[in-house]
Amino acid sequence: MLAAHTVPEGDGDFVWDGRSSILFATIAGVSLGLMSGGSRRPAPDARGRVARVVLLRGLLLIVLGVLLTFLQTPIAIILDTYGFLFVVALPLLYAPRWLVAVVAAAAALGGPWLVETIGTAIEGTTGATATAFESPWAYFPVRWLIDAYPAPVWLAYLAVGILIARSDLRSRRTQYVLVAAGGLAAVLGYTVPEALGAPVLAHDDTTAEVIASGGLAVALIGLLVWLTDSAAARVRLVSRGVLWPLRAVGSMPLTIYTAQIIGIAVAVELVPHEEWLGWQSVPLFFVFAIPSLVLACAWKLVFTQGPLEWVFSRLTTHRPWPRRRKSPSGDQAGA
Repeated sequence: MLAAHTVPEGDGDFVWDGRSSILFATIAGVSLGLMSGGSRRPAPDARGRVARVVLLRGLLLIVLGVLLTFLQTPIAIILDTYGFLFVVALPLLYAPRWLVAVVAAAAALGGPWLVETIGTAIEGTTGATATAFESPWAYFPVRWLIDAYPAPVWLAYLAVGILIARSDLRSRRTQYVLVAAGGLAAVLGYTVPEALGAPVLAHDDTTAEVIASGGLAVALIGLLVWLTDSAAARVRLVSRGVLWPLRAVGSMPLTIYTAQIIGIAVAVELVPHEEWLGWQSVPLFFVFAIPSLVLACAWKLVFTQGPLEWVFSRLTTHRPWPRRRKSPSGDQAGA
């Protein structure tokens, strides 16, 4: 994602264009699935607690995404859309797997049509309705539905991630299926549209892109889990060592992303440029990437969570106020 934000655009799509954010969204779905018990259903009394945590994190992501949007960088902020998707995906946390699969398929097949329909309907409004859609209060809800990361389509990635987590991700069979099925979907998703004269482009948000880029994300997740968890001991050892810096960064994605957006806001002001994205450069990528890796590794040696991840965890899993309980005598006592 850092490369997608800082490396200048070429004549075509780079490998990270669009695909990095789709991988990010699919992993977010895996995280939701693991939080809600993975392949094991949690006890009924735990479900409400997990749902509350997911809801609070979704709302916090919306707030953080809105705040980052106010920096007015050329980057399409994704966090508030993620937060909205977290809220939308709440009913899927404990839904049957077949229902989650149906939602994923419906979003992949019908999502692009729904986005286009909503966009056309909004463009066709007049009078007071058009004025309402142009108000600041409507900006973010409309953006979540039809902008760079439209929720009707991107719900597919979250739902697929939840399905992955529900399928016992540590099972070798699951890992093999993810690599094979995801790889096949990616190959077909890219080659068939290309042969038909309608190649898949980044951020098209078409059914073909969902199948192709979503399949690639699924295959990568399966491959990386296999390399670090189920491969031969020597392969695991080497993979964990080579990938450890990336795992350190991956343990604090919210912190790295937020710092990146703030850094880009500064770079846009300091780097002389005339065109909209004229501030982008390969050296700028390394200016961001190297400190991110070094600082994340240093932080990981001491702490288990990134700074923002810790804050979100405290705000969503711990009450910031003392819980009032009744004492045996009937009086209220703080815990």
